[in-house]
Amino acid sequence: MIAKSTIIQLSLLRAVVSILALAAFSSTIYSQESLKIATVDMSKTFESYWKTTLSNKQIKERETDFNKIEQGMVDDIKLIQEEYSRLVQSAQDPANAASKREEDSKQARLKAAANDRSLRSLTEYRQNKQRTMGEMRARLSKARVDEIKEIISAKAKQGSYDLVVNSAQNDAALVLYTVGKNDLTKEVIEELNKEAPEEYRTKKPTLAVPEPPLGK
Repeated sequence: MIAKSTIIQLSLLRAVVSILALAAFSSTIYSQESLKIATVDMSKTFESYWKTTLSNKQIKERETDFNKIEQGMVDDIKLIQEEYSRLVQSAQDPANAASKREEDSKQARLKAAANDRSLRSLTEYRQNKQRTMGEMRARLSKARVDEIKEIISAKAKQGSYDLVVNSAQNDAALVLYTVGKNDLTKEVIEELNKEAPEEYRTKKPTLAVPEPPLGK
């Protein structure tokens, strides 16, 4: 999943001081006219955006590809370790000829070295996977948040709002109380999903048609 809360929190928290300062400053400027403030539930908007679903799908597919390769590396290491154990046992078996024991001992040392290299490669691969997936989540999350903010900005200008603040209670909310007036969440979600492909559209439940009563 995209780490939405982190991106949203960082974006919003950076604006907290500016917004509060603006609000305080505006109280003097708008002494004869109160601020027109709207709210948007960023958490709900983010989750409802069809491109968020698309991004999560892309992340899952990329992670699946990584995991397949990682599992192949793990399987190869298991084979190396099994072969190493077989060679060690053979090298220590007195029933084998001295030449065979010597050769198997040599091959066991080579397998041990191969095992060490493979383990290092696996560690590096896992670190690269973690780094790449983290960067992908952050990049896609930021892209979605930026797109949402564009729509919010357009809606705010259309409605002549002075401020739009986040009302999501599970994020670093800037609103501790709202009566629900001037909430642009629904409008923003509808605008974001206006051109969503059919597979990403929210399916509305169909009403069951009641059966006609049986005649007596």
